[in-house]
Amino acid sequence: MIRVNVVAEGQSEMGFAKKMMNDYFKGSPIIDSRCVLTSRNQKTNYEYRGGLLKYQHAKNDIVRWLKEDMNAYVTTMFDFFRLPNDFPGYEMAMRCTDCRDSVQILEDAMKEDILSNVELPNLKLRFLPYIQLHEFESLLYTDIRVLKYDYLEREDGVSIDCLYEDTKMIPLEEINHGEETAPSKRLLHAVNYQKGEMVSEWLAVIGMDQIREKCPHFSDWIGKIQTLPEL
Repeated sequence: MIRVNVVAEGQSEMGFAKKMMNDYFKGSPIIDSRCVLTSRNQKTNYEYRGGLLKYQHAKNDIVRWLKEDMNAYVTTMFDFFRLPNDFPGYEMAMRCTDCRDSVQILEDAMKEDILSNVELPNLKLRFLPYIQLHEFESLLYTDIRVLKYDYLEREDGVSIDCLYEDTKMIPLEEINHGEETAPSKRLLHAVNYQKGEMVSEWLAVIGMDQIREKCPHFSDWIGKIQTLPEL
């Protein structure tokens, strides 16, 4: 039995991994996920999870899960947009003009950092870093009109159609890094969108095959997970 643990940036990514990825893989492999641990109440031991404020938080969770579950793979699902600037390879990645090159540098640097600081069996095989171009919401632009199922006012429908027309010729993973033009920012300008709201449900309507067709970096990651060998 092949198992993959996903260290997720937030609740939406975690829900996507647990539900939609498991539905897609049909038990081979089996996916588990949890959000990045950002802090802990020392008196109650309560854990605060979600959000990616610094690389060390992500690294701690990755290493912890690699050690806790020696018979499983560990991967990540972090947004490139607003990635903390203390990530390994960050400065070099930001100098690239092609966002695909940037995330490749970041993923490679993250893997190198983990491998150089941890000694565990099969570690090079077991850790698969992944950074989402540019946000989790990017996947919705496979067909952003899916939001019309829930935003029912006429004005919302018009805004969603305009957003679709404005972005339909842009490769989805290149909907960019700008403070006002990142995928979630465009949604906020179109409708009263709350970050994280219903994203997994909308993506389920679109379907994984359509998303993979439009998002090659994401599709490569899903393909790698799909073909992992037993440990």
